[in-house]
Amino acid sequence: MEKNPSANIYLINLPIDELPLSETFKLRSRLMDFFTLQDIIAQDHAMLFEREGYNEKWYFEFVDFLKRKDILFLLSGK
Repeated sequence: MEKNPSANIYLINLPIDELPLSETFKLRSRLMDFFTLQDIIAQDHAMLFEREGYNEKWYFEFVDFLKRKDILFLLSGK
């Protein structure tokens, strides 16, 4: 069976609280007013890095999750 990278795209619209991410990631996301991964993806990256509450560990967990779910391509062009 061939892998379909877009099969997991639905995950970006689920509430972050329902995803298998750390409690720290979930808390930081709420503090930055992100409630779905789509909220994070849609944010201009230059502005994302400037948000109060942002840190690299949080961002790396986000990128790692997208990578594990084969949807990292959603960040291309950002």
